[in-house]
Amino acid sequence: MKLTIVGLPIGNIEDISLRALKTLQEAKYLICEDSRMFNNLWSKLMQMGHVQKFTGTIRFINDFNEAKILPRILAEICSLESVVLVSDAGMPLISDPGYKLVSKAVEMNWEVDVIPGPTAESAALAVSGLPTDRYLFVGFLPKKIGKRTAVLTTIKEMGMISKMTAVIYENPLRLQKILPEAVAIMGKDTPACLAVDLTKVSQKIIRGSLSQLLEASKEKRIKGELVLLISVGS
Repeated sequence: MKLTIVGLPIGNIEDISLRALKTLQEAKYLICEDSRMFNNLWSKLMQMGHVQKFTGTIRFINDFNEAKILPRILAEICSLESVVLVSDAGMPLISDPGYKLVSKAVEMNWEVDVIPGPTAESAALAVSGLPTDRYLFVGFLPKKIGKRTAVLTTIKEMGMISKMTAVIYENPLRLQKILPEAVAIMGKDTPACLAVDLTKVSQKIIRGSLSQLLEASKEKRIKGELVLLISVGS
């Protein structure tokens, strides 16, 4: 059995790789995060003439059903030669579901392969203008303020040991809570960057200090998928 993890574009459909197209077109069994999102992507690729109609079986795994549906999926694929795993956008497992499936595949001694694709994490880091030689991928911060404060404090302390850039995923609503907390913990002059809707037509990159990002977020109605980067340490 072979499980292939395939990276998809994070916003611009033209960023999909030739290997990804070939692997997806040949897939007989595909596991995605949301079948509607995958079908929408596939429909656009068909319109562009890159692929033909998808004829394989589609199943979906998300944060809510992964533990429950995984045994069913494993039973279905036990007699197959190969399975493909994708997420809605970017690389599967990077702040997305799929870990339990891949862990099980490794445990069962399957061949696990990867076709890398874009990630908001690396794209934001590259365009931020902040130090890139050492970075910490945080993903989404905790929802509870106490745990969130503890994580932000730990990031600051790690920066005191070795300078780094923290990469945080967020949504517009929570950003209004997190930026003031980051200013209070890390300091208003701490260099930062906010990447919005990377690779999309609506892409915006806001650079400056944490306090400047806070002011910008108040003045502009920031919408879309966000990556917050904070340079910590000296």
